[in-house]
Amino acid sequence: MKCYRHSKKMKNLKNLFFIFSISLLSTACGNWNIKTGTNNFESADGNYFDNQNRDIISQEYNEFGIIQDCTIGQSSNQRKLPSCNDVRNKKNRFLNKQADNQERILKQQEKEKQKNIIDKKKKISKILDRQISGNNFIKFDDGSGIFVNSKIKFNPSNSNLIINTQVERDRNTTIKSFKKLFTEDGKYIQISFLDSDGFELLSPVRLPLNIVEGQNQNIIYRKKAGNTAENIIAVRMLTRKPLDNILEFSKIKKLQISLKN
Repeated sequence: MKCYRHSKKMKNLKNLFFIFSISLLSTACGNWNIKTGTNNFESADGNYFDNQNRDIISQEYNEFGIIQDCTIGQSSNQRKLPSCNDVRNKKNRFLNKQADNQERILKQQEKEKQKNIIDKKKKISKILDRQISGNNFIKFDDGSGIFVNSKIKFNPSNSNLIINTQVERDRNTTIKSFKKLFTEDGKYIQISFLDSDGFELLSPVRLPLNIVEGQNQNIIYRKKAGNTAENIIAVRMLTRKPLDNILEFSKIKKLQISLKN
């Protein structure tokens, strides 16, 4: 009876030892990855290899600069991960599109810049190409008088003002007294430049009536005769003066004509 009990006890111990051994063996099987907490991954070259699904898991920066999990080779439907090639291609397409958009914007900006420059040049050219005129009737103490008409234009090739002035004899002015204006010293036509408010700009231009004095200043005088050479109707004066302030000239609206001694 004692031998039977002893044999049964030994048999139970053997069974427990067998179960414990099986448990140890089953625990030792498989690869254990501390980082993932699973036994399905192996680390290789910074990537992770899934022994069960045969997926190689890596990471790539997507088009938004965010690091994203992806698979090397084919995309993984089971893990719902795109392939790394797809992530890179999508990122490259996005960056290329951004670069194209930026290039298009820069070209448009340059085009608008050039257009503004051309428009500005046209506007300046229109302002400078205009003709400004002014006239005045100047009466003397003896009742005689002269009509003075002046016109100016800007010459961009040499930045000079071209000044045309005509001094015309009034019908109450004799030819003799009219000629005397161009032989005596001391009298000159003054041309002042005014803006829309009547404010004077630039320095006034002074044109001597005395022909000799004017010719010394490179002023050209031409007479305008009637039926005979002696019947002088008017004298035309042509001269050029350097322009030192284009901005002020662009604001000129009218000329003021006067006779000075």
